[in-house]
Amino acid sequence: MKKLIPILLCGGLLTTAVTAGAQQKNNADTLRQYYFKLAQGEDKDKALLETKMYALLKQAKKEEDYILAANMFYAMKKNKTSDSILVAAKKRYPMGELVRGDEVQVVYDEKDPVKKEALYKAWIKKFPPEKFGKERIAYDYARNSVASAYAEADNVAKAVEYANMTETDLWKGEGWAGPAYRLAKGKHYKEAAELFKKAIDLSYSYRTTKKDENGARFAATGYPGYLAAYVNVLFEEKQYDSAIVYIKRAIEAETPVRPVVNETYAKILLAKGDDAGAFQRLSEIGAAGMLNNNSRQMLADAYAKVRGGSGFEAYLDSLRGGLDAKMREEFARQIINEKAPDFTLTDVDGNKVTLSELKGKTVVLDFWATWCGPCKASFPAMKKAQEKFRNDPNVKFLFVHTWEKEANATASAKKFITQNNYPFEVLMDLKDPETGANKVVESYKVSGIPTKFVIDKNGNIRFRFTGFAGGDDAAVAEVAAMIWLANKQ
Repeated sequence: MKKLIPILLCGGLLTTAVTAGAQQKNNADTLRQYYFKLAQGEDKDKALLETKMYALLKQAKKEEDYILAANMFYAMKKNKTSDSILVAAKKRYPMGELVRGDEVQVVYDEKDPVKKEALYKAWIKKFPPEKFGKERIAYDYARNSVASAYAEADNVAKAVEYANMTETDLWKGEGWAGPAYRLAKGKHYKEAAELFKKAIDLSYSYRTTKKDENGARFAATGYPGYLAAYVNVLFEEKQYDSAIVYIKRAIEAETPVRPVVNETYAKILLAKGDDAGAFQRLSEIGAAGMLNNNSRQMLADAYAKVRGGSGFEAYLDSLRGGLDAKMREEFARQIINEKAPDFTLTDVDGNKVTLSELKGKTVVLDFWATWCGPCKASFPAMKKAQEKFRNDPNVKFLFVHTWEKEANATASAKKFITQNNYPFEVLMDLKDPETGANKVVESYKVSGIPTKFVIDKNGNIRFRFTGFAGGDDAAVAEVAAMIWLANKQ
């Protein structure tokens, strides 16, 4: 008998089947893939899938059949049908997986750790894990919520206790790291270090000896971040030699190296009195355009110690001197030519904006959301990029808010932009009430945000880039290079 294990992956749920035998699992996964392919196909494919799902529901003998059918109708953007199937499933299986998922919400909503723990215990008593086969991830999420609440309340013993209760091996790294971040914030460095170290060791095993196991890629993704967090704890405890060992592992763990890792390395070198080493590393960060306010100040301090107090701004300009040319050369190899889907959206002040009416201008389209940390982290750089072209009437920046998670998304977006003094034109790509789809972001086939597009004066997409690596200078140079190249087409 199989059960479904939902694994949270970057805002989405990855569902993996655990079965009595490998062949049964492979067959189930293959069938699911076939169904999803039909859901993304032509009208005749969707009609076939709909027939199959109604047939499945007619003879449904377990909750999983309802869940599968609901997922398929959702994939076909038939939200009302999907919702009605879920309602029927909850009525038929009042002690099942779906109701269990609804009732755990009170655990997540409670802020007080003692009350949260009591609610968790009541929930687990009502829905004993042993009644749900081998699946434990739902319980691990709830335990992690309790652990994190205790960590924030500085109840170290309870935080560690619940952090160590995670049962799903693929998720243990996150189960340890979540409370560890909060413990470190509360300066409980010893306990935070122990949890981070376990997360590092496990995630490393999924990059090496266990890399061929199902789900290994997910379990290994946290490795660079765990290393960086562990190094920060070692730094705070003044264990600089150990910190150097692990920061080097963090540098080897991913390409390109995240700016915070390079910054931390320089910080350790400065603490050890290696001003020349820190100056060299920070200069490399500056040459790549990846300095932020903190690392810029660190470079200024290192410069003063190594070269003297004057001439820093000129040195900084010299580091950035070749950045624009480098970016143009790099992005010239990445240019594409796809017709940009047209749209009409309303901005936060109620004005209509149609993309096709901007023909003749180069348009930078930035998909974002108020709940998206990397989106908001990129905005200071995007503000600088927009200011760089403020006197060019043929360049237009549009910031499209999408994938909203609240009913008053327009008001929230406007409040965020206003409070932070961003001179952005914000358009609202709100969910369709019938299908639940954010149509514009979907038409651009965006799978993660922030995602930005540069559209040329003829309405063709010339560049698409996702994420934000940090570093205002690099981000501004990237956008400027893409606009310059798009203008040449």
